[in-house]
Amino acid sequence: MTKSRASLRIAAVAAGLALAAPAAAAPRIVLSIKQLREVVEQKGGTRTTRMEPARSVAPGDVVEYVLGYANEGDEAATDANIDDAIPKGTTYLAGTASGEGAQVAFSSDGGKTFAPAVKLTYEIRLPSGAVEKRVATPAEYTHVRFTLKRVPPGATGKVAFRVKVN
Repeated sequence: MTKSRASLRIAAVAAGLALAAPAAAAPRIVLSIKQLREVVEQKGGTRTTRMEPARSVAPGDVVEYVLGYANEGDEAATDANIDDAIPKGTTYLAGTASGEGAQVAFSSDGGKTFAPAVKLTYEIRLPSGAVEKRVATPAEYTHVRFTLKRVPPGATGKVAFRVKVN
């Protein structure tokens, strides 16, 4: 998940005792996920919206995925990617991916390649045999990626995105 030095352990056996060198400093990103459902209430002409834990959802519901992260390592994580699949049976809601300091990119090929929304393209072969490049729509997104430039040791944060249940 992060580009960093690998944690190495070197063990030696001397006089029947196993001696281990300490591990090299390394980041360790730990993730958590919450699923929240948007609840809209209409009371006396006033419309209110709130989020609550998604115990169940139905077609038309909006669900927010909140991915919390913490660097529990002893070194900063650089260019850390948090990838999440857009759940099957849902459609990503354009403009809802967010996270302080995170760059957001999307995939339309099952998470193989990622690009910012305006640059995410795919090729289609037309009946004539010609190949046409098209810009992927939010309905075609399969994954979202949040890239965090630097996460210091002990730092925490969150990223999020919303989908609509088909």
